[in-house]
Amino acid sequence: MEDENMQSLLTKDDREWLHGLGLNLSSWRELTCAKFRGATSGELMSIARRGCIYREGAWVNACDLAEKVSKSITWNAQVFEAWNYGFACKIHAICTTLSSFDADILLTASGFDKQDLGELSRASSEAVAAAYRDLYGDGEDEEEEDYYDE
Repeated sequence: MEDENMQSLLTKDDREWLHGLGLNLSSWRELTCAKFRGATSGELMSIARRGCIYREGAWVNACDLAEKVSKSITWNAQVFEAWNYGFACKIHAICTTLSSFDADILLTASGFDKQDLGELSRASSEAVAAAYRDLYGDGEDEEEEDYYDE
């Protein structure tokens, strides 16, 4: 009887929030147990992508958030390494606003849990420089043309 009285005191929003919290705790527990079992990176990512995290006042699916972020990277989408670094930076920026458990779920879901941002930055810079050289050459062997003398 007392449990029924307590239930009646909860609003629909309260029940939805508690449901999300239950999903979040289950996500964290499942991911943590899989890590202890020695699951592969692919298995961990699969578990995390089903995870529920709390962001900006709402419970969201980690996979949906990672996909939304990946689609928002457009300014450097022509060079994969640059796009990947931009994606990683945005994911890490979001993680600074999350609890440590939720950040772990999102990093794992997005595939950046074992990625070094410094290395991704170097790879991005090198790939952009190589693409520039491929498009415009090194500039050392090319003759400069004076377009104003024609």
